[in-house]
Amino acid sequence: MNRIITISREFGSGGREVGKRLADALHCAYYDSEIEASIAQNMDLDEGFIARSIGNGALTNIPLHFGRTIASSYLYKQQVDILVEKRRVLRQIAAASDCVIVGRAADVILEDLAPFKLFVYASMDHKLARCRRYEETSRLDSPKALEKEIRQVDARRAKYHGMFSPVKWGDRANYHLCLNTTGLEIKQLIPHLTGYAQAWFAMHGR
Repeated sequence: MNRIITISREFGSGGREVGKRLADALHCAYYDSEIEASIAQNMDLDEGFIARSIGNGALTNIPLHFGRTIASSYLYKQQVDILVEKRRVLRQIAAASDCVIVGRAADVILEDLAPFKLFVYASMDHKLARCRRYEETSRLDSPKALEKEIRQVDARRAKYHGMFSPVKWGDRANYHLCLNTTGLEIKQLIPHLTGYAQAWFAMHGR
């Protein structure tokens, strides 16, 4: 069985950087926006539409047990098809090689494959500072507006995760390691995180 690492993260905590650096350190594949690109190609849909459907919470209005009325709607059927294709793509990725997957509720969808599940979080002050440095939301002038955006993104991620699991997004019971990046340089954390992940996989015979 391949070594799979899933990373859930608060917006602005540096979870994407953690994932990329960890994948590089472990010499394994890294997946983030490539997932939407693959779904879009397979379904012959616009990649931006796929990203918005998943990232903006459009899919969170679809009950997992949908009935005849919803299934008869083209829009809902298309969104359900996206969910089905996303599951297929994630499982295809996991079967191909050792990998790090950021977001997409991969920790729940791939749970039967026993991934190492990591949650990355940080204080609001740290997330505000990081967003101003790196994130697209740096265009927001007001710290209050930026904080609102951060909270909204995290709320959408929690709602999306809730489609697949009764365990609350960010609840430590759902993860093998919760990493607080507040005030820390992510690059310096990677050797320690790599060692932790390797020890975890070794303990599980992988």
